[in-house]
Amino acid sequence: MMKLQRVRPAVLTRFTTLLIAGMLVITCFIATSVGADEVQFGGVGLQVVPTINGDLVVLNVLEDAPAAKMGLLPGDLIFQVNDFPLQGSDFGKVVSEHLWGPVGSTVELFYRRPGIAGVSRAVVQRSAIDPRLTVTPTVQNGSSGSN
Repeated sequence: MMKLQRVRPAVLTRFTTLLIAGMLVITCFIATSVGADEVQFGGVGLQVVPTINGDLVVLNVLEDAPAAKMGLLPGDLIFQVNDFPLQGSDFGKVVSEHLWGPVGSTVELFYRRPGIAGVSRAVVQRSAIDPRLTVTPTVQNGSSGSN
């Protein structure tokens, strides 16, 4: 017989926060082309989530994207974009005002990599990112093989 366990409110709150942040992450991949006469906006090809203090943790790097070509990896902790420190920042503003920009423009990322001492820096050129997404849920409702 399977026994149900009660979920603590703190765990549920953390899960809900990560789920909402995950939905916001999609904005990191959508490229917007507004009109033939207007500037096309692009990104660097990172899927990121914010930490409690505003830094960004890289969850995924799109294959062949500018960030991948510059060597960024999942697990990297971005703490500054150009001259803008991320601590205490708003995630939506960081994405829309600092990571995204005109295609061909550059963005300077300062980050730390787990297991490596010191600060790393990458100058990444923004490119058009394919807006077609494949969204894979991180939590799935399924059976464990036994009832």
